Amino acid sequence: MPIEIVRKKLCNQPATIPRIFDPGVSSLRMGYILSNGLKWVNGTEIKFMFLEGAEPQKNVVRRAFQVWKALGIGISFKEVATVDDAMVRIGFDHRDGSWSYVGRDILTVPRTERTMNFGWDLTANSYGMTTAIHEIGHTIGFQHEHQSPYAGIEWNTPAVYAEFSGPPNNWPKDQIDANILSKLPANQVKGSAWDPKSIMEYEFGPGLVLQPSAYRNGIFPPGILSANDIKGVKSFYPVVTSKNIVKLKLNKSAVIKASSGGQDDYIFTAPATKKYTFQTVGQMDTVMVISEKAETENYYLSGDDDSGLDKNSKITLPLVKGRDYLVNLRVMFTPGERSGSVIVS
Repeated sequence: MPIEIVRKKLCNQPATIPRIFDPGVSSLRMGYILSNGLKWVNGTEIKFMFLEGAEPQKNVVRRAFQVWKALGIGISFKEVATVDDAMVRIGFDHRDGSWSYVGRDILTVPRTERTMNFGWDLTANSYGMTTAIHEIGHTIGFQHEHQSPYAGIEWNTPAVYAEFSGPPNNWPKDQIDANILSKLPANQVKGSAWDPKSIMEYEFGPGLVLQPSAYRNGIFPPGILSANDIKGVKSFYPVVTSKNIVKLKLNKSAVIKASSGGQDDYIFTAPATKKYTFQTVGQMDTVMVISEKAETENYYLSGDDDSGLDKNSKITLPLVKGRDYLVNLRVMFTPGERSGSVIVS
């Protein structure tokens, strides 16, 4: 029997401003920074809030966060009640489609604005849960799978424009280009394979794909996390365990062992109540995040990103005697031999 095609509204990504680097930043360094820059520092607790919406709609999104959390990854999620506490701000404006900013780009969005939106009823059928899991995938740093430069997709371009310029999406040409036809730059993509079963893959009906020939009759992902989705997110966000955490000592440098794209984790116990300065030393591009460790959760205090700049990550904070503080250090790029350290003074 032929497959019955039900045209669906699809995720419509908001436009972002491309990052501009100084002329002295090499293409190799730039590529590592861009490919790692959207991902969160591992160990981050991503706080989200709903700006509006009925409880049944919110509950779908809450369950979708749990789907990602249940994988046992190194980032976590917490619902909060105020804009000041929220990194992710969720709306349900049905005039605006479904979308989310990608990864740490969320931090550039003014606090008065949404970072994620759902543009249709999430409770109508299983596609609501698929949509919610997909948008959270963007939030934790993953792009559309079919736009991977490694997908090898040759599009029937006129058919794509005809399909998505009509209902239910009604996209203009620039949105079709941005969400479907444009390839992501190879130096911004982790991995080297295309996963047509990914939760980050669109569904496409017959006649839109010319190559690979196996997909001329359409691409129909199952709408759940694929094996490669699970493997990929666990690889980039492994569980942070106490055995992997290095103890920082006052005025003694600790070697940064992670290579490009990796992460080192440290803990510091304040010996007195006063201000302390945490700083990286060396030629690495890094993102440093400091949190106060508590029994049930970690409280984000501050972060610094020195990537692409001629400086080092540096944070000065007042700390309280006897309390433990986590220092999570994501290495965006390290030139040649590993040559960096972190010190607290």
